[in-house]
Amino acid sequence: MRISRRLRISPARPARRVPVPRPWVTALTAGWTVVALYVAQSFLPHNVISLPGQDGARSVATVVAPQGWAFFTKSATDPQYAPYRFLDGQWESASLTPHSRASNTFGFDRASRSQGIEIALLLHEEGIKWTRCDTSAPLGECLERAADQTIALTNSSPSPTLCGRAAVAEMHPVPWAWRHLSPDQHTPKRVAVWNVKCP
Repeated sequence: MRISRRLRISPARPARRVPVPRPWVTALTAGWTVVALYVAQSFLPHNVISLPGQDGARSVATVVAPQGWAFFTKSATDPQYAPYRFLDGQWESASLTPHSRASNTFGFDRASRSQGIEIALLLHEEGIKWTRCDTSAPLGECLERAADQTIALTNSSPSPTLCGRAAVAEMHPVPWAWRHLSPDQHTPKRVAVWNVKCP
């Protein structure tokens, strides 16, 4: 004996639509765009854009929507400190960066990160003497001139990378507007030469 069941399929109900007036959407979009523009402009360096009431908006934006962009990025205009070693009668780079290269196991070896801390500790020692560099002369000449002001330091880093005759050069990036005038991306401003004793 067969039992057949028939299902009643009720017709689909049309979806309810809530009418949203287009002027409201346009006004909200325009309002949030202006707010975002003021907040962004308050935290950007001085530029060609100037909004009405921008100076007063900065104090409000700092309280309402504080942005710590420096946490995520480093300023491209900040100087870099490049380490060098004197080996076989010439100066050679002792930098372990970039962090992603094969010798650093593509970033898994953290020695390149600790080298920056090591350099910072050496630079904060007392009696550091800097020698100004001529931007038109090669870095090697500047290091040779700085040899007269060599001082002795002790490297307190647990895994030192700078031992013996070493130096640090303060390198400044070439401004973007002058990038075609120099083949280098950075120019030396000053150097410090040391005799580093490692434990």
